[in-house]
Amino acid sequence: MSELLVRDRWYALIIAGPSGSGKSVVAEEVGRELSLPVIDADDYHSSEAVGLMKNGTPLADDYRQNWAERIIGGMIAWRRRGESVVIACSCIRRRTRDRFRTYVNEARIVGGQVFIAWLDVSPEVLKKRLLLREQAQTHFFPASLLGSQLGSTEPPDPQREPGVVRIDIMDDPPPVVARRVWQAVPALHPFVARV
Repeated sequence: MSELLVRDRWYALIIAGPSGSGKSVVAEEVGRELSLPVIDADDYHSSEAVGLMKNGTPLADDYRQNWAERIIGGMIAWRRRGESVVIACSCIRRRTRDRFRTYVNEARIVGGQVFIAWLDVSPEVLKKRLLLREQAQTHFFPASLLGSQLGSTEPPDPQREPGVVRIDIMDDPPPVVARRVWQAVPALHPFVARV
């Protein structure tokens, strides 16, 4: 049995989860696997927002919604080029995930859909990863904000939210997680045709 990508339907595959879940690296791996462009939502934060987070100040919901609109602008740019896209975005609030879904309806993208692969990672692993990142100074999100972010997180319920899969992650390396995402996604939508 082989897998063929169906390219005539636009879709966005969002790799989601709290900071430290590995979504950016996993999105890059999945993007390579699918030969699709990758949007990293971190690139759509304003310099003011990055400064707030660096200083340990959590972002308000209103900011998150405006941020989602900027990411949608990136989605639109790729759609105009005829490209589906993989997105790394925390999507910790349901209203943010719903906004990505409603965009497809508003834009009247026939057959287009948004799928979300949520990376479930334990708080202990998240904290360990964030502390390592902080020590290496490779990311602006400090470990001190993890508690606040987890307190604001509304993990998706696949029974109540369409187009969602949850992937349990222990401390697996990104290529392993990416393979799990790729294997789980065909259950969401037939953009992979099995022949």
